Amino acid sequence: MRYFLSAYPAVRLLACAVAGIMAAIFLPVAPIAWFAVAIASCIMTALLLFVSRKRHPVGTVSLFSAACYLMAVFSVFAFHASASYRLTSSPSLLSWVGRDVILSGIVDGRPVDRNDLVTMRLRVSEVFDDGRTTTVSDRAKVVVRMPGDEEMRFQEGDFVRAKGRLALIPVAANRGEYDPRFQNRLKGIHVQIFCAGPWQVLREPPKPGFSVVQSIVNPVRNYLNSAIDRNFPEGGARYFIKGMVLGERELMPEELYEAFRRTGTAHVLAVSGLHVALLAYAVNLCLQRLKVTEAGRWLSLFIIVAVIGLYSFVTGNAPSIKRASVMTAVIIAGGTIGRKSYPVNSLAVADLLILLFDPFDLLTPGFLMTNGAVLGILTIYPRLSGIVPDGKGVLQRFGHWLWSAFSVSLSAMIGVSPVIAWYFGTFSPSGIAANLPVVLFSTLAMYASFPMFLFHGFASGIASLFGAASWFFARLALSCAELFSRLPLASVEVRPGVLDVAVFYLTFAFAFYALVKRTWGRLAVFVLVGMNVLLWNQVLRPVQTPPQVVTVNVGREVAVLFSAGGQTCLVDAGRREGSWERIRQQASVWNLATPVSVASLFSPGSVIQSLPVSPFPTASGAAPHRSFVIRMLDAKVLRIDSKTHSLLLVSGLKRLEKQRADGADVVFWVYRFTGKEWHRLDAWIAETRPRRMLLVPGPFMTAAQRELLNRYAASRQQVEVRSRSRQTVWY
Repeated sequence: MRYFLSAYPAVRLLACAVAGIMAAIFLPVAPIAWFAVAIASCIMTALLLFVSRKRHPVGTVSLFSAACYLMAVFSVFAFHASASYRLTSSPSLLSWVGRDVILSGIVDGRPVDRNDLVTMRLRVSEVFDDGRTTTVSDRAKVVVRMPGDEEMRFQEGDFVRAKGRLALIPVAANRGEYDPRFQNRLKGIHVQIFCAGPWQVLREPPKPGFSVVQSIVNPVRNYLNSAIDRNFPEGGARYFIKGMVLGERELMPEELYEAFRRTGTAHVLAVSGLHVALLAYAVNLCLQRLKVTEAGRWLSLFIIVAVIGLYSFVTGNAPSIKRASVMTAVIIAGGTIGRKSYPVNSLAVADLLILLFDPFDLLTPGFLMTNGAVLGILTIYPRLSGIVPDGKGVLQRFGHWLWSAFSVSLSAMIGVSPVIAWYFGTFSPSGIAANLPVVLFSTLAMYASFPMFLFHGFASGIASLFGAASWFFARLALSCAELFSRLPLASVEVRPGVLDVAVFYLTFAFAFYALVKRTWGRLAVFVLVGMNVLLWNQVLRPVQTPPQVVTVNVGREVAVLFSAGGQTCLVDAGRREGSWERIRQQASVWNLATPVSVASLFSPGSVIQSLPVSPFPTASGAAPHRSFVIRMLDAKVLRIDSKTHSLLLVSGLKRLEKQRADGADVVFWVYRFTGKEWHRLDAWIAETRPRRMLLVPGPFMTAAQRELLNRYAASRQQVEVRSRSRQTVWY
């Protein structure tokens, strides 16, 4: 058994499971092939174990048997992930894409209300189309536009009927951004339906009978919500507590969430181990008298696991809460049966169980970040906290407590920072100091909120006192996050690759092993090798050539980045404020400089004035820069010239016919396109000869005209049509 059953057997199994899931997604292998490999590996493992038991002493297993066993685990998870990723039910909702239908099904998970849009997952059981009802077993994403004065009335477990047109879920609008189609595909969702208002969604009364969600989960969630609404005034503190206790982070104002993100303290908004540990500790205290007998210990285990499981469902079953719940249950179960639990092994067991039910949790940022943070705490914290020993004096105890709290934050930061940098492109140096007060006040707010929830139902006066205390600590946590977010270098832009992150974790693992074993020579070798690999990877990485023109999709609108001589000009920034960070990140992704000037064709003046760059036009109608000159030639006509290339932006065919391209790139907004416009545009192109041309369809262009416009662009090599799911990039 020495080959694969060590003190951490679950870690080895987890490594095989992770490898199998990644192979299933990124290797072009059919599910049936993985199934065949899994069956063969299981049969081979059983035969080898049977032979080993007959021929070898008890307790020993051959290396080949161990390899077959691990291969069986690898292929089973690969088959599970491949079948979930590549296969759909039959009949599938994909058969109704592009058609107006009525979907009937049960709301799966907690609906999300953000920006007057309610988004929910629907387990569809029926599709009504063209007078016929078809029974299906599939899932769909439902988006409902809600009037500003109407509250969301949908809950998990509701049976609803949604009317609208089925469509494929869109892909990422810009390079490196969130890809809704891929992420929903990992959840088994391939289509979405948009409802213009709540009148297109019918919520039917619950069916008679017992339902865990309707009878227990929803009432508990509503009770906690009402307690927070009654004892917290409207504002950031209320949304902070709801995000921290109930997982409703979407309610947080964008500026507050950005403050937590910039300081590296956004993890306090995720329902995770802290919340589960406090809840388990409170329940365990109440059950101490029950543990005096064997039956009582098992009963208390059942009660604790049931309470933790209920809380996990109430908060939405995010990866962090699932991991914490399973890990807590494993540790408590180990104590109940009298076996020692290794925290790292318990973490691996929790991950294995989570991936067994949903293998694609592996690819969610929350799963990776919570595992990185917990693994950092489990491995680094015991070494760091011992640097400042505890003592008998008040100052010594306070110093030890302060250092222990700092060690927890630093350990979690070391474990999670590479994942955050890989996913979000940022590193927060201020988080080293910000985590200490933010985590402290967040924990105190959590402690104060528990009695508030307890007394809310029968002693509102006492509940309001604890609510005031919780609100006070929540305000302190918010103030600390906002204070540290305003510091210089609070957040630094860092974009490591997959290899960089892998090398960091491998170097850290080997170096930590050498540190524990006190082999200082190996420690130095591991650190130097890791640093050399990271350094040479950066040196040998090819430098991306910056393009001359890049479009950025900003919702329905399009922004244009023009680059020349190391400077960048921005044209338009959408119809609403708040798109600057998105545009700046796209400039960084394409290796462009941050824009130094912005011009407007369609963006309102308030949007342009909110950007941290100099606006155009000037009083003279021209704005010279070191590398380019911006000129407003006419209303809705803009030209940018540099020494190497030019860009002409025009709205409307009549204005276009008055301009000359003379070899410039052209971005043209067209609002009507028939055979007449076809010939007029052809004549203008033949006369002025633009280098390249992008056609931006107007918002009210008919489907027939859009199809004709696409045919026009397809027949001309230098012409393309703007797409909301693809960027135009010209070098």
